[in-house]
This record gives sequence, structure tokens and C-alpha cells, in this order.
Amino acid sequence: MVERHMKDLSSKQKTLLSKNAAIFDYGGVMSFSPLWRVQLLADAMEVPKEIFAKIIFGGSHSDPDNPWHEAECGRQRLDKSFAEQMQQRLTPYGATFDLDFFLPWVAEAKNDPDPAMIGIVKELRTAGHRLALLTNAVQEFRPVIEKTVPIHELFDVIVDSSEVGMRKPDKEIYDLTSQMLGVESGQCLMIDDLVANVEGAEKAGMQGLLFTSSDETATNIRKLFNLNSGREK
Repeated sequence: MVERHMKDLSSKQKTLLSKNAAIFDYGGVMSFSPLWRVQLLADAMEVPKEIFAKIIFGGSHSDPDNPWHEAECGRQRLDKSFAEQMQQRLTPYGATFDLDFFLPWVAEAKNDPDPAMIGIVKELRTAGHRLALLTNAVQEFRPVIEKTVPIHELFDVIVDSSEVGMRKPDKEIYDLTSQMLGVESGQCLMIDDLVANVEGAEKAGMQGLLFTSSDETATNIRKLFNLNSGREK
């Protein structure tokens, strides 16, 4: 799947030069991937990482029965009722859900910004392109985002799933983002580190770019938006 997106890149570069807007994911794009921290959580609750991630965070596609997905849509807080639902999911594995550990794990997370991605966003802004941050996040995580990346300085539009009641990869959130940017979906490039979210953007009529590494992704964005001409002087 990753190979398909990379092979498609060169064949679509010409059409992408007409793009007016770029949309960036947060975790794994604007900040370094936080997924390594899932291991800490799984260890604390004594559940194998792969099982824990599936039970707690679910799959990519929205599931109204998953409390985490509901939290990402702003319909569930990380409170006692959340803990009770998660405990039901963990009980068959003989594990205990510890809200006192989980809540700080989310709300006090330590993220590191990706300098290469911040740099490319600044280049796009200087070149006059419209910019959006589109993230699946729970309400309790928003302060972490704002402490890690100067999102209000970098982006024209910020779409936080917990504020708009929808999440990636649902088509509606991509439609909303392009509307807020004031451009057609076909004029948008979505950069994300998850294949499902890139494909969701493509189904919504956008161009998708799968994040691979910081330097490679920044290079690809420069090519797609023809930013290299301004650097080669």
C-alpha cells in the first residue's frame, strides 16, 4: 500500500502544481510519532501492545461503540464512564484499566515537534498557499498540541475532530476542512502518516501524500508545490 502511494507521486506531480492548499496531520507529521508511548501504556496495564492498541484505540475507521473514537469526536470525556467502558473491553484479558495512569498519559504527553515539517509549512505560507491542521484528537490532548507546535501562527485553519464531531478517515471531515480553507477539495493536498487517512482524503477528492520520513516528505512537498525554484538561487 505504501509503495502504491509512492509510485503514484511522480505521475501526479504536474497536477499537484496547481494545488492551492496543504493540509497536515499532527501526530506523526507535525510532531514525531507518539505511537512508541503506547508500549508504556500497555506495559502499565499488563496487556501486549498489539492487543492493547486494538482494544483501546480501535481501527482507523470510525466505530461508535469505541469510547476512544467517541472521545475523538467530542462525545465522550476521559472520565469515569470512559474508564468503565474500557474496563469492559480489558476484562476478558485479565487486565485492569487505570484511569489515573491513562489520563496524564494523554493530557501531559511529551511530544517533540518535527523541525522539517514546521519548516515546510513556513515555506508554503511564504509562497501564499492556504494551510490547515487536521487532527484526530481528544479534548484533553489539545493543550499538548498547542504547547508542541505553534499551530495558530502556522495554519489558517485548525480542524480538531473533538471540536467538529467527526474524525478521519470519514469523508465529511475532509469536506469540512476544504470548505473552511475556502478551496475546492481537488485543490488540496493532505499529508498524513496513516494509509487509511490518506485514502480517505483521496476518496473525498483531495490528493493524498503518505508521510514516510521528515526529509523525504518535505522534499516531495517542495516538488509538488514547485517550491524548489525559490531555493535554487
